[in-house]
Amino acid sequence: MKAARCTLLAWDTEFWGRPIGRVADGPLDADRLQAVDTWAAEHEVDCLFYLAHTDDVPSTHVAEAGGFRCVDVRVDFDCKTRLVEPAPPVRPGQPEDVDPLRAIARKSHDITRFYADPRFPDEHCDALYDYWLVNSFEGYADAVLVLEVDGRAAGYVTCHAAGDSGSIGLIGVEAAERGRGLGQTLVNGAIHWSKRRGLDRMTVASQGRNVAAQRAFEACGFRTTSVGLWFHKWYAS
Repeated sequence: MKAARCTLLAWDTEFWGRPIGRVADGPLDADRLQAVDTWAAEHEVDCLFYLAHTDDVPSTHVAEAGGFRCVDVRVDFDCKTRLVEPAPPVRPGQPEDVDPLRAIARKSHDITRFYADPRFPDEHCDALYDYWLVNSFEGYADAVLVLEVDGRAAGYVTCHAAGDSGSIGLIGVEAAERGRGLGQTLVNGAIHWSKRRGLDRMTVASQGRNVAAQRAFEACGFRTTSVGLWFHKWYAS
């Protein structure tokens, strides 16, 4: 039997209150699927995540036949960093920004794969992004950049650095201010931050159905590098 190559996700397991695991990226055939199911039973896993590349059609067919359900399309982008002129009107987040931005985070990510899976309650998904935003302020992110409208925090982007590359984690804009290009301003702010940090490239991932975000990334110089399909398989009743 092939190796399952699965991992129990400690953070997800603690947050969702049920054992959650992930199947490592790579081809999935009938033999590996059997090993995955055996591993899940041995670890009493309730749900497994699997990301398949869209050009690996056989693996998507095996996943579907094996009880995995496609819940999202992941689109990965990258770009070269640059100094944006004039500098985007964003600033480092401050402690007083946390509460207003938490409220935005709870209502800005309902297009993600967790909301698409009815087995994850919406109120828990809201809490996930709330928690993510707070953790970003507490050191999970290398920077939280804030955009103000009329003197209030109305948008944010979280930035990470690793080696010579940066990445965007979360980006959110107050609902009443959407459609005004503020997301693009935040993305440019992240690119500018990365360049000033000495990072050569920046990456970000989005949802296939989030066309507005994709357009904002492309307008800022990002280009698509890969497309994948997120699958979830539930073992618990």
